[in-house]
Amino acid sequence: MKIKENYVAIKQKSLPSDTDLHEVYALIGRVSSKAYADAVLLELYEGDGFDAYEVSDADGKILIRGTSGVALASGFNAYLKERCGYSIGILSTSGTLPLVPPAVGEPIKRKSKFLYRYFFNYCTFSYTYAFDNWEEWEKTLDYLLLSGYNLILNPIGLETVWRNTLLSIGYTEKQADEFLCGPAFYAWQWMMNMTGWAGGVPKWWYEDRKALAGKINLRLHALGASALLPGYVGMVPRDFKEHFPNAKLIDQGRWIGLMDRPALLMPEDPLFDRIADAFYAELKSIDGAEYMHYYSVDPFHEGGITNGIDLFDYAQRTFAKMREIDQDAVWTFQGWGHSPKADMIRAIPDGRVLITNLMARANCEKEDLYAGAPWCYCAVYCFGAQYYLPGDAENILVKPHKCLEDENINMIGIGYMPEGVNGSEIIFEILAYNAFAKDGDLEAFISYYLKTRYGLCNENLVRAWTLLCTEVLSGKQHMNGESALCARPNLAVSRTSAWAGRPNPFVDQTLLLEYVSALLDEYDALKDNNAYRKDLVLAARQTISNLSWYFAKKICLSYTEKDVEAVSYYGKELLSLFDLQTAIVATDDDMLLGKWLEKAKRHGKTDAERAYFEWNARVQITLWADREGAIKLRDYAAKEWQGLLEDFYRPRWESFISRLEISLLTDRPLEEIHHYDEELPFVYRKNVYTTTPFGDLRDAVCAALDKIRSTKIVHEVEKEKQASFEENVMQDIGQ
Repeated sequence: MKIKENYVAIKQKSLPSDTDLHEVYALIGRVSSKAYADAVLLELYEGDGFDAYEVSDADGKILIRGTSGVALASGFNAYLKERCGYSIGILSTSGTLPLVPPAVGEPIKRKSKFLYRYFFNYCTFSYTYAFDNWEEWEKTLDYLLLSGYNLILNPIGLETVWRNTLLSIGYTEKQADEFLCGPAFYAWQWMMNMTGWAGGVPKWWYEDRKALAGKINLRLHALGASALLPGYVGMVPRDFKEHFPNAKLIDQGRWIGLMDRPALLMPEDPLFDRIADAFYAELKSIDGAEYMHYYSVDPFHEGGITNGIDLFDYAQRTFAKMREIDQDAVWTFQGWGHSPKADMIRAIPDGRVLITNLMARANCEKEDLYAGAPWCYCAVYCFGAQYYLPGDAENILVKPHKCLEDENINMIGIGYMPEGVNGSEIIFEILAYNAFAKDGDLEAFISYYLKTRYGLCNENLVRAWTLLCTEVLSGKQHMNGESALCARPNLAVSRTSAWAGRPNPFVDQTLLLEYVSALLDEYDALKDNNAYRKDLVLAARQTISNLSWYFAKKICLSYTEKDVEAVSYYGKELLSLFDLQTAIVATDDDMLLGKWLEKAKRHGKTDAERAYFEWNARVQITLWADREGAIKLRDYAAKEWQGLLEDFYRPRWESFISRLEISLLTDRPLEEIHHYDEELPFVYRKNVYTTTPFGDLRDAVCAALDKIRSTKIVHEVEKEKQASFEENVMQDIGQ
């Protein structure tokens, strides 16, 4: 397609490879040591729009040549992985860095086939990074730049932009603050899904966040990458009409029918220009924003009302204002659900729109996809930042390369848009590998992963990882996602969150157990390797999660059969899984409730502020929303974390099982309870949890495997029992 060629020029203009070599040397020193920074010689050279690097020996130095700071960082990362046996992941670092930088030997020379390598989902900023400080962000940015990402979303500080914008048009501080959500929920406000929930940050927070946003912008710019900044499309508070009675507004209804969406101001209204000017002035006052030309904003994301709106005219006017502020502006949309609308895309000039396609695995071969606009093949996993094995590893490794070869597919980049940065590092490694890979060869990737992450690549591990990628993660063997341990119990329990797929209580775990056993065989050799430990933890906890649905199903069936002894037996079996799961996750520092809560609390300068931030953190991972919103949103961000398993999820199941037993013993109807009220006290508690992992991982995994292998699962349920269960089941969902 011609637009592929045109976009090279657009990209070179809107994402110039301005690089401060001092900052690249500083990055090298941070992720390795001064000895490595001193041993490296960096050179920039002009490319053709596609990043490339070369690593070689030169007069006792390690010479890294690249087309941008991102390319140079990627070249150094390849040297660390392939010559030093040292691998920096987004969650774990593995290997031991040699004290003396080794020679390169055979030169490493690679060129990316993708114009853009994009990272982040709005959700990630709430589910993972809501409470991160600059020191933590610096490490995250180092990882992203080492991994070759050159376009990175940065909505941090948007609450400050909005607050100051509203103050400039006459809102009081109280009114502006009431419009804004809390830190754990900003993501959904910026996607125009809701306003006001859990807000109330201290006044000093706004300038702190603005300063943090500026540091991120400047760091990205210094390395030749770009931040993707928020844009303005007409979002205003729902009370806007009270301030401006004649404003031309379109009500946007409710997100998922439960949360009020902000109103939409039409661009033909003169107020639109006034607010847009104030918004962009505030945005551009953030350090480094003047260098950024990509703007992300999605009207009608997951709903919204378009009736009565000329979408072509709306988009044309909105982009005209964006371009008035920045002549090199590129409007970037998330490709999700039915957004963006084709009429809106067609209204934007060629080369001035880019789609980050979260649905690429399903729609990449669709004709006239996104009205012919260029897009990035993106993956989205970790929904709600839950912990379960992500899938389709082989597909997202291979398909982007196939798409590039097809003239009729207008894909020009790749990206990863996880809702949370947690759990498996597998997909992160695939995307980082793909950034400069020649093709999507699975065998080559597995070998590379094992050599660079584990430092061990033997027949056993290759077989196990091939099994994982081609069978377990591919969907050929159905894998339950969420855990019944985290589900709110009721007699029809079939999922943890409202949008999850229905799990299979009788799932065949043969292949997954084979993979876990193969990993366990290498425990003595790899027990000190962080990447290996995280992979083992994730897979082992998945086996327990899968089994939990079987016991949950048997508890409910036993009740309908009025078999109190069976209810008690299967109840004990389910509760025993809490102990097994806790023993596994407690060994991983990223699966501790205390770590999440302490990150939140440290922002408070007073006891009251600490209580506020902790409340934000606790609400998000449990009830998620207020009483009404929690009907569908609760447990969407459920976590099998040490601390949560024992103090939030287990008591729910204990209460439920006891009520079933008492109901059968007394021959009385199952007592209904108010679930929200039962769970609410947890979000206000201040009990402290450990931030230090504990326990023996091998013992914990072996105990889990013994439990699964000793459990006799009855796969066949008599038709009449099943019919009776479905006809007579009591919902017990409370309100």
